[in-house]
Parts: sequence; C-alpha cells; structure tokens
Amino acid sequence: MIANRPYAISIAGFDPSAGAGVLADVKCFEQHHVYGFGICSALTVQTDSEFLKNNWLDSLQIIAQLEPLMARFKVSACKIGLIKDVSVLREVVSFLRAKDSDLKIIVDPVLKASSGYEFHDWANGMEILSPVLEQIDLITPNYNEMLSLGAEAMDVSHTAKLWAQYCAVLLKGGHSIAAPGTDYLYEQDDTYEFSSGVDQIHQKHGSGCVLSAAIAANVALGYPLKQACGNAKLYIEKFLNSNNTLLGYHSL
Repeated sequence: MIANRPYAISIAGFDPSAGAGVLADVKCFEQHHVYGFGICSALTVQTDSEFLKNNWLDSLQIIAQLEPLMARFKVSACKIGLIKDVSVLREVVSFLRAKDSDLKIIVDPVLKASSGYEFHDWANGMEILSPVLEQIDLITPNYNEMLSLGAEAMDVSHTAKLWAQYCAVLLKGGHSIAAPGTDYLYEQDDTYEFSSGVDQIHQKHGSGCVLSAAIAANVALGYPLKQACGNAKLYIEKFLNSNNTLLGYHSL
C-alpha cells in the first residue's frame, strides 16, 4: 500500500461546533495535504462561545481506536489535545511510542476552554509530566498554561528551558503581556523566536488546537521542527483573520 500523502493522527475531544478538537484538527490536516485520522478522547457539549459539559474516554477506549490504525498505517505524526488526566496521557503516549519509535508526538496541554471552562489543575507540572515529556517531541503550552503547570514562582521562559531538556517546548505568546503574539521554541539549549506577522487578529475558538495540528501536519510532511513551527505560525494567523467570528476558515 503506497500512500500519496503522509498520515497524521489527532487525539482530541469531539467538539460539535467543529471549531476545536478532532474535527478542527482533521480539517487542518486536509488543507496541508496530510491524511488525518481522528481519535475521540472526550465527547463534549459546546458551541463556539459556551462549554457546557463533557464525557471523558479512558485510556482503554482511546487505545482501542488507535490500535487498528497503527497496525495498518505508517503514521508520521500524532497530535494529542484534550485528554482526561495525566495518567491517561501517559498510557496513550507509552502505547504510541511502543508501536512506533519514530512517530513524532506533539502534546497541546488543554487546561481550559476558550470560553473559560476549566478541565484540569495540573500543578507541579514538571513532577507529574516528566514521564510524558521524556517520550514526546514537542509540547505547546501558552503563557497561562505554563503558569498553571508550575511556573508561578519563576519566569515562564526559565520553566520552558527546564522542560526543553526533556522535549522541545513551543511557548505560545497569545496571552503574553510582554510580547503579545510572539512564540518561542525551546530545543535543548537553543531558543527561536517567531514574531507576529499581523498587526491585529480576530480571536477564534480552537486556535490552540489548530496551531498544534498545523505543526503536526508540517512535521508529517517532513519539515524540521523549527520550520514546522514557523509554517504553522503563518497558517494560524491566516486562520485567525479568515473572518470576524469565533469560527475560523481553514486555508493554506
């Protein structure tokens, strides 16, 4: 079986509005000419502006969806978004890594919906996430998430540099006061800056999901991580300014 396109997997929540989660990720993959598989990690009840409730899937349910796809297809990249807890995340990542040591795994730590609904309080992030960080290729927190994950007592960039000794860290700048819209990629001892290419943006539901999915798509296409993040930055800015509503349009 010869694929004309690389394969990528999204493990994320099912958002009926299709602005975030697995539906948004697969739309993003398709625009990048990457064939996207969708694995449901939670069934949510939400719109673009309101999150009402969700029903979590456990690790066995997630892995049951993954297993036949991983057995049949050579998947290049996997993006993991909304997930029940660190224990489920660890089990899913361990399964993926055991199935394919070359698979590129990107984790977007969704702690709160854009509407304000809080999913997790992962204090002491390094302590609980280090077994996961050791097995993945990139984690993509925004400034507020980095603070929640244990950076309250220190500068978020310092925390990101510590985490980068385990895996690459993309610190998203959408919530940054000092440098709004500027993202920083930390890889081991190197730091790269991605400045905003637009003067203003229209906020979008699911923008974090789309950015991490765009990175996964670019990695699946064979781009090195730095270039994948730069390409994804251009994609998300186009997505944000595709219209003036909370639901964006996907387009390269």
